[in-house]
Amino acid sequence: MSSPVVFAVFAVILISVSVFYLFFYRNWRRNRELRQPFPAPWRSVLEEQVPFFRRLPEAQKELLERYVQLFLLEKDFYGCDGFEVDERVRLTIAGHACLLILGRSFSHYDDIRSILVYPDVYRVQHAWEHGMIVHEGEEVRAGEASSHGQVVLAWSECEHAANDSRSPHNVILHEFAHQLDYLDGSADGAPPLNTEQASHWQQTMTEAYEHLQNTIEHHHKPWLDPYGATEPAEFFAVLTEAFFQQSEHLRHEQPKVFNALRDYYRFDPLNPG
Repeated sequence: MSSPVVFAVFAVILISVSVFYLFFYRNWRRNRELRQPFPAPWRSVLEEQVPFFRRLPEAQKELLERYVQLFLLEKDFYGCDGFEVDERVRLTIAGHACLLILGRSFSHYDDIRSILVYPDVYRVQHAWEHGMIVHEGEEVRAGEASSHGQVVLAWSECEHAANDSRSPHNVILHEFAHQLDYLDGSADGAPPLNTEQASHWQQTMTEAYEHLQNTIEHHHKPWLDPYGATEPAEFFAVLTEAFFQQSEHLRHEQPKVFNALRDYYRFDPLNPG
């Protein structure tokens, strides 16, 4: 076989492999994973560690399990400060995270690559500006998300969410809501929406955000976490926590906000069936 022919054959093979990897490999790998049955011990962990899981009808439990399988297949977990990430930790985080996309596509999490888990709240160096002066100091955090596909969580806070389904705080839901917010390129409190949704969302959320800020400015204690008043991105993340953790209260206090979140998540936490 002449050299040009060998080169042509090699080029065709290389192009074919590249095309397969770029356009078909992910789906092929996912389909292969989903052909495997969901391990019974994993379901037991979800029932124990993800309180909302027990409320789902069987069809949605199975869908959540499929998403959890893909999540564990594709996302890398790293323990920080000596923390050991075991199966229980991975399933707890994956189970709560996948609740947010139960009515949507798993592709919403395609850009997430790694989850870093600290044993407890952790300190980071933080810089902020006040006028022309730049301040630096330490900040204690329970979690954070970045546009680079990384989520950081404090396991003590994750366990708190797993042990108390009615707690207003759920750091896993909070940080993965930020990841959904990042899908359009920036965390601005508005995840990707169609034109009709976007107009309704802006009006509803702006009114609710300003109401929270005014409540705090007038020294009244809001029922919603005041941290949501710091910026629109945090408002969306705090509302997401309330949507799943305090569904009845959110619907009663702010029905328009509840409906907007229900339409976005394509899921009704008060009637998951």
